[in-house]
Amino acid sequence: MELARPNFIIVGSGISGPSLALFLKRAGYGVRLMESYSRPAEDIGGALQISPNGMKVMRELDLTSEMLKIGTLSDEMIFRNHIGKILAMIPNGSVSQFGESAIVVSRARFHLLLLEAAEKEGIQIEYGKKFSDAEFPLDGGVIAKFEDGSSAEADFLIGADGNHSKVRNFLFPNFPKPEYTGILNAGGFVSADVIPEKYSKRGPIHFTFGPEGFFGFAACGNTEDTSWMWWSNIPSEKELTREEIYSMSDESWRNKILEIHKGWHDPIERIIQASPTILKGNVHDLRSLPKWGNDKVLLIGDAAHVMSPHTGQGASMALEDSHTLYSLLERSASVPEAFRDFEIIRRPRVERIIEESRRNGNRKKKLSPIGCWIRDRILTLALPSFAKKGQDWMYRYEGIK
Repeated sequence: MELARPNFIIVGSGISGPSLALFLKRAGYGVRLMESYSRPAEDIGGALQISPNGMKVMRELDLTSEMLKIGTLSDEMIFRNHIGKILAMIPNGSVSQFGESAIVVSRARFHLLLLEAAEKEGIQIEYGKKFSDAEFPLDGGVIAKFEDGSSAEADFLIGADGNHSKVRNFLFPNFPKPEYTGILNAGGFVSADVIPEKYSKRGPIHFTFGPEGFFGFAACGNTEDTSWMWWSNIPSEKELTREEIYSMSDESWRNKILEIHKGWHDPIERIIQASPTILKGNVHDLRSLPKWGNDKVLLIGDAAHVMSPHTGQGASMALEDSHTLYSLLERSASVPEAFRDFEIIRRPRVERIIEESRRNGNRKKKLSPIGCWIRDRILTLALPSFAKKGQDWMYRYEGIK
């Protein structure tokens, strides 16, 4: 008689949580998904890229066609300086090389796609469950406790609750915390009619480096009249508190961003002016944790490895995590063995990307005119090389063989 498969509680329903839940449910594991928000988040974040490596996982989840309905295929990256001079034009991966295309999509819509898929599979999703701590009974298993006084029991607990993970803080209260990287992030959405014809082709992602800060924009829907995303990275020695971020009005933020990007090439200022809402926040990373878990609890996604957005790999790393962990659970002698192997396998890759993201972010700090000239020359030479070598290791994901 076949033994029942283990049960898992997954804390967090961002990207790694629901994608892992889908893999586990389909393989016959018990799974409950616990989310701190009181309902599915429909207004979170801006937009993100799912790179070819992340899209491989989406194909494993049978969600490729759904992604094509909500996102824009991205085939090219165009880099300029602030006066509009093109520094490099490089492919954004390729189907022939990596097996998948990159897709740019609204973060909120992508989250909803994963949650809708989980609900269709009959996965139990419980909202308003803010993790507080856990107990480990002598007879085995783990009991997760939540701030509303409720609890949930399972064989194992997965912490997939993001940058400021409460599962991580409970498990390792003295471990390093996410570190402010010296950059503020702002962004938003505009309608397609704001984008001039010169830039209106929907495939490229546009990147602009200036004397201070950085600006990017791209289409993030599958029809001509859907939104374009934009984002601005603003150097700032001071990390803003939550109160400071939310006490500033959109117009105050808009003026701050316009001041940074004043005189930059069209359509940057018109995009900022036309954006009805300004999204804002600090940029953090977490270069390395001494451990990602124990025999009963494992951290995945941003809970284990916080990376800044400067490589566009955060979502894809979360997807890779879910697929890798599922694959290990399917072939390991025990769940604790799978947990240990997961950390051994994933740590070198994600920490390499964290460091690459940190280096990319440093290129967005304030520079003198001669510093800008040197940077532009370096990028003109380095970016085509990255397209050949850097993308190869970053975009290539083969899973567990």
